Amino acid sequence: MSLLRIALWGPLLLAALLAGAYVYTHDPFARDGTELLQVPLSEDDPSLDRVGDLKYLGGLDIPRIGQNIGGLSGLRWDAESGRLLAITDDARSVWITLDEQGERLTSVADVESGPLLGLKGETLTGKEQGDSESLARKGDGPWIVGFERDHRIWVYDQGLAEVPTRHPLKPTEVLGELEDNRGLEAMAAGSEGQLACAERIARPDRANCVLYNDDDDTFSDFPVTPPQELTELGATPTDADALSDGTFLILFRSYSPAAGNTAAIVAYAPDGSSREIATFLPPLTLDNFEGLAVREEDNRTFIYIVSDDNFSGSQRTLLMKFELDPMG
Repeated sequence: MSLLRIALWGPLLLAALLAGAYVYTHDPFARDGTELLQVPLSEDDPSLDRVGDLKYLGGLDIPRIGQNIGGLSGLRWDAESGRLLAITDDARSVWITLDEQGERLTSVADVESGPLLGLKGETLTGKEQGDSESLARKGDGPWIVGFERDHRIWVYDQGLAEVPTRHPLKPTEVLGELEDNRGLEAMAAGSEGQLACAERIARPDRANCVLYNDDDDTFSDFPVTPPQELTELGATPTDADALSDGTFLILFRSYSPAAGNTAAIVAYAPDGSSREIATFLPPLTLDNFEGLAVREEDNRTFIYIVSDDNFSGSQRTLLMKFELDPMG
């Protein structure tokens, strides 16, 4: 940037930063000239830093140009590497190295992407075989990936770059008939078992989630519902993760032309009792949120959520960070 342009634009960019409005960041991720965009929690009130039991710690609008990291769905924090891991709608794993100043998410330092393999070591292609949507892991165990359309769960014992094996849990046997594009959307591995959720509304005669016990290969219905405002909008579970005490945090989302995007996070104890954590309604910054990851460090709990842009120019990949208030 020339000295003249700095002189002209510098004060404006500084004012925007101080106001909490959209600002562009210099970022090593942008090797091709693409830059990330920091986003406020609320576009109407850039000073807002709380929603429900969550404190906002920064967010990014990540472009697809160059790195092509769109289509992000399941999301997890990997404590060993200190990175986020996402899977995509086209059967890829995406490792995201964050740039955080103190506790705040300010940028992305690096992105690594690679294909998910099939049972014979083949690269998965096409929506029927490659629509990976959900991701789970218990401790430092294997990565577990759920697919929709061809509804199945695979276990990647040696890492997501290796050949998987079949998981004993068969989605259509425990959840019943599943729509092509509304299959196993959320999974989480907790101390009380593995949660698996279909992208649908719970009904008295049909749960939308099951809790699987791998010790004795049994499962039980575990219906989940969003806050009332989102229930009326038809919100469904799109991701989940587990706290160390066994509590599941479940991400819900809905979309309609009239209401736009909405989202919510609800905590479910192993006994099925629930607590609303946060509800995201306009004018909060929203998109098609399909990924949630828990990060527990030094007696603090951080939550990341990410949106799936569906490789569409009308949607965004938003990555946002929050701190969860202590749960009494």
